[in-house]
Amino acid sequence: MIVHVGETYLLLSYLIAITTSIIIAIGLKMPILPEKPRRFSWTNSAVFPTPIIALGLLAICFSINFIWIYNGIVLAIITGVVSALFVKYLFYYVFPNPPETMEEVNE
Repeated sequence: MIVHVGETYLLLSYLIAITTSIIIAIGLKMPILPEKPRRFSWTNSAVFPTPIIALGLLAICFSINFIWIYNGIVLAIITGVVSALFVKYLFYYVFPNPPETMEEVNE
């Protein structure tokens, strides 16, 4: 995989995508951490899976050499915003809860 962005801009873009996604998720009133016990929690939060989705979307864009302007910095901001909106409003439609926890959600 050849990325036509310097390593500094690549790392900076990833960090911007992470921070933007967390800040927007907190602004959308998502909890910062999932509910306890965190190991078996299926609730979305600002820390997980929001930045992971932002990193994945940005990595896909960089791997197909879609960098856009300012060496991917603006793309990192847009990716962070889109991932936070996706996790807040569309995550459970794309990835539904496991069957054993659907009864707990309906109660």
